[in-house]
Amino acid sequence: MKQKIPIYIVLFIIGTLMTVSAQQMVSYAYDYAGNRISRKIVDMGSNPSHAKKSDDPAPVVDQLGGRTITIYPNPTKGIMQLEITNGTNKPLTDQASEMRITIYNAQGQQLMNRAVEAGTTTLDIARYAAAYYILRVQAGDKIKEFKVIKN
Repeated sequence: MKQKIPIYIVLFIIGTLMTVSAQQMVSYAYDYAGNRISRKIVDMGSNPSHAKKSDDPAPVVDQLGGRTITIYPNPTKGIMQLEITNGTNKPLTDQASEMRITIYNAQGQQLMNRAVEAGTTTLDIARYAAAYYILRVQAGDKIKEFKVIKN
């Protein structure tokens, strides 16, 4: 005796196969300041070997006068590193003692303001809410602002 397969089982199997084969992912690209610059739909297919697997975001690197400012990781879960190095082989001048960092929230309220020196400085923003913040680095009369995202 021949047994028939119920139609709802056949439809369930077909729907499952179509869902599995048509998975897509949205990919975003960001500039060095953390601003989103593009959005792209990526077809994952059956082999997502092209997907980026690294959990470590690229550091934000920018110039401020003759100095190189590097901030990592961005986005962060709370602890960030701010690295200030001289862009040339010349010794840093007295302006190095005049460097300050200030962190503002999205409403413009100042959350942190302190002097920093050349080298690596650890910033702890773990106590602040998950949001974006503005990190202002000031060396003498030169100012550079970075968008920092806290997850």
